[in-house]
Amino acid sequence: MNENVALLNSRLKEKTVKYQNSNKIVFGHIMLALSTATIMVLFGLPLFSSHIRHAVFGHDACAATAIGLYMNNGTEEEPNLIKIESFSDVEASKLYNCGLIPRTYKAYWPNVCQFCFFSLLTNTGKTVQATLQGLIGTFIATLNVWVLYEIWPHASQMEECPSARLAAGDCVAGEMVYKDPNFIPAAAFAEAILFSMLWLVSSAPKNMIMFMLSYHVVFMSNFLNPYAPDLSGELPMGFLDLKWDSNTTIVNLTSLLGGILAILATLVPNPLLNARSLVDNSTIAVQGLHSAWSDALDYFTGTEKVAKRYQIASKMDAIKGALDRTEESINGAWFEHFDLGHFGVARELFRLFCQVGHKNQKLVQISKAALVREQFDGRHNKFVDGIKQELTMLNASVAKLFGYCVKCCADGAIDQQEREQLKDLVAETKGREKDLAKAYRNTMKAEHFVSEDLANENCFIYGFAAYVRSIVDFAEGLPVLADEKKKNTVVSFFKSMCSTIGDLFSLDVMTSSENLKFAVVNFLPVMSTFAIAYFAQDSSLFVPHAALMPSTLALIITSSYGSTFKGNIDRLIGLVLGNVLPLLVLAIVFIFDCSSMTRTILQSGLVWLYFFTFSYVYYSSKTWSFVGCALCGFGAYPLMVSCSSGGEFHYNMRSNYQVIAQTTVAVLIRMLIETILLDKAPRDLAVDQLQELLDTIKDAYEDFFDGDYEEMKKQHEQAGSIMASCDNYHSETAPALEVAPGLRLSFKHKFYGDVLAQLKLALAEMGVLVTGASTWASEKIPEETSTIRQDLAKHEGEKHLIHDKATNLAYEEVHSIMNRHSSFLKMKDDLLQTCNTTFELVIALLKQDKEEALEEVKESFAKLSKLGGLLELDGVHDFYTEVNEAMASQQEDTQPKDSVILDMQARLTVVVNSLKNATAALGEIGVLCLRENITEVLCMTCTLDLNMHALYHPEAMPWGAWDNLSHLGAILEL
Repeated sequence: MNENVALLNSRLKEKTVKYQNSNKIVFGHIMLALSTATIMVLFGLPLFSSHIRHAVFGHDACAATAIGLYMNNGTEEEPNLIKIESFSDVEASKLYNCGLIPRTYKAYWPNVCQFCFFSLLTNTGKTVQATLQGLIGTFIATLNVWVLYEIWPHASQMEECPSARLAAGDCVAGEMVYKDPNFIPAAAFAEAILFSMLWLVSSAPKNMIMFMLSYHVVFMSNFLNPYAPDLSGELPMGFLDLKWDSNTTIVNLTSLLGGILAILATLVPNPLLNARSLVDNSTIAVQGLHSAWSDALDYFTGTEKVAKRYQIASKMDAIKGALDRTEESINGAWFEHFDLGHFGVARELFRLFCQVGHKNQKLVQISKAALVREQFDGRHNKFVDGIKQELTMLNASVAKLFGYCVKCCADGAIDQQEREQLKDLVAETKGREKDLAKAYRNTMKAEHFVSEDLANENCFIYGFAAYVRSIVDFAEGLPVLADEKKKNTVVSFFKSMCSTIGDLFSLDVMTSSENLKFAVVNFLPVMSTFAIAYFAQDSSLFVPHAALMPSTLALIITSSYGSTFKGNIDRLIGLVLGNVLPLLVLAIVFIFDCSSMTRTILQSGLVWLYFFTFSYVYYSSKTWSFVGCALCGFGAYPLMVSCSSGGEFHYNMRSNYQVIAQTTVAVLIRMLIETILLDKAPRDLAVDQLQELLDTIKDAYEDFFDGDYEEMKKQHEQAGSIMASCDNYHSETAPALEVAPGLRLSFKHKFYGDVLAQLKLALAEMGVLVTGASTWASEKIPEETSTIRQDLAKHEGEKHLIHDKATNLAYEEVHSIMNRHSSFLKMKDDLLQTCNTTFELVIALLKQDKEEALEEVKESFAKLSKLGGLLELDGVHDFYTEVNEAMASQQEDTQPKDSVILDMQARLTVVVNSLKNATAALGEIGVLCLRENITEVLCMTCTLDLNMHALYHPEAMPWGAWDNLSHLGAILEL
C-alpha cells in the first residue's frame, strides 16, 4: 500500500487533469498486446523450431507417451528404444532424447493459446476472474465425463460379437456390438443434453459456461463415437486411476497453463492491477472536481455571461468517466487479493468513494444547469458579492479534505495520526460551511422567499453546498467503515464465497426472464449442431461425431437476447478470418525447409505480428473487439503447427476449408434459430423499453406531487437503469445495420435519439428534484452481492442502493408548503398533461410503420400544435406570488443553518426551478413530435390537391385544408 500512497502523492502534484486518461489507457493496451504476442511466440517455439521441439517433445522415433532419455538398441530404420536406468554403459551415438513432455501434449499445445486469449482481459483482476471461471467450467465438464466413464468404462466403443455373447445368443457372428453390454446410447445422449441445459439455466458466469459447454460437447462427442481412439492414456498419476496423458488431463493442464500465461501477460512488463487503477482514477476524479468547481466559482462570481461556461460544463460532465473507471476496478480488485488484510479495507473504502462520487456527479448537475442559464442580470452581482469570499475559502478546504480522504482509501489502514488529521480537516470544512450558510442567509434576508430573479443563483449555491456536505459525510464515515471491515475481513471472504456458490442455482435468479432467454437462445444452436454431428455420414460436409460446430458455438455464446444481425456477422467474420488468415501466413512459411533457421524466425515473426495486431484490436476497439478476440482465439489452432517427421508441414488444406465451412454453417444455424425465437425486432424492443422509461418518469412525477419522495427516489433510480438499456437499443437500431429494408417504414432512429437526449435532461432535473425535496441523507454502501446478482441487476434494471431513512415529517415540510397553494395544483396538471400528451405521441410516431396518417393521435397533435406555452410551466408565476406572501412573515425570523442544504428557502427555489426546467425538456419532446409528424400534415394536404397556386388563391381552398396548412406553418415556425 505504500506504493499506492506514493503513486497518489505524485498524481496529486500533477497540474494537468487527465479526465479521460486516454494516453495511459492506450499505452496499457499496446503493452498488453506486446506482452501477449511475445509470450505466445515464446510458448510456440517448441512447434516453430525443430531443435526446440525435439528437446521438449522428444525425437520422432520415441513413443507418444515416452519422456526422458532412451537407448536405441535397434537401427535408425527400426529403432528399439529402451529407458536408460544407468548411465554407466551409455553410448552417445545411440542416445535418444524423448523430451520433457509426452508428445501427446503437442496436439493440444494450441489449446493453451486459445484459453489464454479467451481469458485475457484488460486488467489483472478481471483476467484472474475469467481464468478461474474457465478452469472451473473445464473441470466440471471433465468431472461429468469421468462419472460417465465410471458407469460405462468402454463408453460407446464397439467390437465384433465376442464368443461369450455369441454363445449366449446376444449377437451373431461378425456383428458389431458395444464392448459394454450395459451401454445405452440414448441415455448418454440424453445426459449430454440435460447437463448442457442445467448449466445454461443456472446463473453461472458466462466465461464458466462457455468453457464448460465447449469441453462438454468435445468430451461427449468422443464418448459417443464408437470409432474414437482410446484417449484414456498410459502414464498413471498415482490416484483415482487418472493418467497424465489422458485426453481430459491434458485439456485441464493446458487450460491451466493458458490461464497462467494470461495472468502473466497482465503483469509483465506493465502491471495492469486494479489496485493501481483505483488510485489513478479516484485521483483524477478529485482533481477534476476541484478544477471544475474552482472554474465554476470564478465564472459565477463574475459579472458577465461568456462562452467559457460551456467549457466548465464539459469539465463537470467529464468527471463521470473517472468515476465509472474507478467503479469498474472495484470488482476486479477482489480477484487480485481476495479482500484479505488491508487490501480488503482499501477496496471497501473505495466502494464508499464510488457511492459518494456518483452522488456528487448528480449534485454537480444542479450547479451546472444554473451556471449555463445564468444571464448575470438583476440582483446577481449583489448576491455573489455577499458570499464570494466564503465560497472561495470553502472550496479550498473541501478540496484538501477530499484529497486526504482518497489518501486514506489508498492506504487501507487509517492510523491514529491520520484520524486526527481527518478530524481537523472536517472541523475546518464544517466551520467554513457554516460561514457560507450565514452569509447566504444575510444576503437573502431582503429578497423574496422564493426569488425568480435569483433562481439560478440559489440553485448554484445549493449544488455547491450539497457537494461540500457529501464530502464531509464521506470523511466522517471513513474511520468507522475501516474499523468495521477490518474486524470482518475473513468472515466477509467466506460469506462472499458462499453467496457466489449459493447464487449458482438460486431459483429467483434462474427463473428470471433474462436468464431463461439466455439459456434457450444458446442451448438450441449448440445442441442442434451437436445432433447434426452425431448423426452425420462420412460423405457429407459434416464430420461424424466431430465437436467442431457445437464447441465453437459454445465459445461465442452471448448474454444478450435478440442480438443484432451485425453481432452475428461479427462472429462469422471472426471465425472465418480466424481460419483463413493463418493459411496466408503459413503459405509464406511453407517456402522454407522445416529445419531452416530462417523458417523458424519467419514463422515466429509472422505469428507475433498476427497476435500483436489482432490482440490490440481486441483490447482497444469498441466495435471490433470480438472480431479481434476471435481472430486470436480461433486462429491459434491453425497457426500453432509444426513440421512433420518427413520435413514437411502436416497441414491438410482440404480439411481446413471443411473447418471454415462447418463454422460458417454453425453461425448460420445460430442466426436462424435466433431469428425464429426473436418475437420482436430490435426496433420494437427499443420502443417497448422507451415506453417503460416514459411510464417510470411519469410515475416519479406523480409521486412527487403526492408527496411520496421516497418512492420518487426509487423511480428515478429505476429510470436511470432503463435509460442505459434504451441507449443500447439506440445503437442496435441504427439504419446502417439494416441489411434489407422491408415493407415497414424505416425506424425513426434520429428521432429516437433526440427524444432520449431530452429525457436525459428531464432525468437530470428529476435528480435535482430528488435532492432538493428530500431531507439530506448521507450515503451508505450496500451489502456487496455476488457478480451473478450484479449482472442480473444490470439486465433487470434493479438497484441496490441504501440511503438513510428520513422522517416523514421532513418530507411533509416541503410538500406541505407547496401543496397549500392552488397554483401548485395548476403546476401539477400542466406537467403531468405535458407528460401524457408528449409521451403518447412519441410512442405513436416510433411505432408508425406505414406511410399513413396517425389517425388515433390526430387530436393530440392538433391540441399540441395550438399550445402557446409548450416549454413553460403553467402556474409557476402565481406560485412565486402565493408562497412569497405566505412566507413573508417568517423571512426576518429565519436563522442561519449549519449548511445551505438545510435552508428551506434554498430548497424551495431549487425544487421550483427544477420543475420549470423539466417542463422545458419535456416540451422540447413535444416540439420534436411536431417536427417529425410533418408527413401526416403533408398527407392531409395532399389529399386535397394542395399546390402553390392555391397559396396565392386562398379563396379556392377548402376550409379544412387551410386549417391543415396553418398547422404546418406553426410547425415551420417552431
